[in-house]
Amino acid sequence: MTDAVASVDRPVNPLRQRRFVLFATARTISVFGNAIGPLALTFAVLDLPDGSPPALSLVLAAISVPRVALMLLGGVIGDRLPRHRVLVAAELMCGTAYGGMTLLVLTGRASVAALAICAAVAGTASALLLPSLNGLTAELVAPQARQRGNAVLRLGTNTATVAGFTVGGALITWLGPGWALALDAATFAVAAGLLARLRLATAPRTTRRDMPAELRDGWREFVGRPWLWRIVLSAAVINAAVGVTFGLAGPLLAKAHLGGAGAWSGVLAGYAVGMFGGVLVAMRIRTTRPLRTAVLAVALLGLPALLLGSGAALSFVILAAVLAGVAFDVFGVLWETTVQSEVPTEAMSRVSAYEWLGAVGLGPPAMIAAGFVVPGIGARTALLGLATVIFVAALVPLASSPVRHYERQLDGRVR
Repeated sequence: MTDAVASVDRPVNPLRQRRFVLFATARTISVFGNAIGPLALTFAVLDLPDGSPPALSLVLAAISVPRVALMLLGGVIGDRLPRHRVLVAAELMCGTAYGGMTLLVLTGRASVAALAICAAVAGTASALLLPSLNGLTAELVAPQARQRGNAVLRLGTNTATVAGFTVGGALITWLGPGWALALDAATFAVAAGLLARLRLATAPRTTRRDMPAELRDGWREFVGRPWLWRIVLSAAVINAAVGVTFGLAGPLLAKAHLGGAGAWSGVLAGYAVGMFGGVLVAMRIRTTRPLRTAVLAVALLGLPALLLGSGAALSFVILAAVLAGVAFDVFGVLWETTVQSEVPTEAMSRVSAYEWLGAVGLGPPAMIAAGFVVPGIGARTALLGLATVIFVAALVPLASSPVRHYERQLDGRVR
């Protein structure tokens, strides 16, 4: 099949489109590296002479702060410029950031401040990359094939995540975090090269206005859909709690009681395996109430924190991580398909920017606070509290009528 845009009334197999395959391959390679990078960075910081929970929370927050602060700018850029070119620039920035970390660690010149600066560059790249992903998928895939296209993308990236956590844990254990960071940097360069090969017709864009006006237009698209912003508010709390679980409290517990990086990479790999299974489940879900199904599934994200805090054996924690991974991707595929069905393509990056900003906005302050609170109350107590927060926040949107009663026909149209 050629790369011409397919008719919207004829189903399309995304894997027969060269452009989609290039995009999916680039995302898979990038995510493989990104699964290695944060894990390697975590243990690189903890291995420093002045490595500590507050130091780790500072470096992780250095990724999140520019990601949040620049997200709206990334949304405007994604709606103004060819989205695949924006992704090329973002991948190259990530490669530069992790390349810098590699040199610092391997030469023995790493410090908390230097790693935080490199982390901030990576966070800036994320602010460019994330708002454009959903819009590029909508450009490449016909409406009735988007659920399948989103599932295929996640199938590739989740496979890469499993491999990345496995390879990352082995590299860190055998060779140290520096070489793991080097591999991560290389994957971003490869992904940028693949994305640069995309050939897309220039899509019509909204007439350029000043940035505040474009942001106001995007905001109206965002708040005009109550189901969207209500679930995003819930996601803000869930993401902050999950971020502290997997970014700080979980690794600290693993280092003290479960055997360190190898054991923790096993938990992360279990989560990734579950995400792989979640894609297969999501491919087969046929429901006219996708938001209700998605919200019920996402409550399972609290299981790993619950079992870690309860002192369960590592095997049970890994099983909980698998179930959480399944839930995450069932939510993700149904959510992305719903957003792509509802939001105009020309406003997708700005709406995605507001979505991402809301969903990750609590992350930096939560991570910074956790660096001081978790050591004070203990990792186990903190994890039990995080599990409770996740369970409650996940179910709150069901009290909203726009979420409970949202319907979408199985051909992708909204009722």
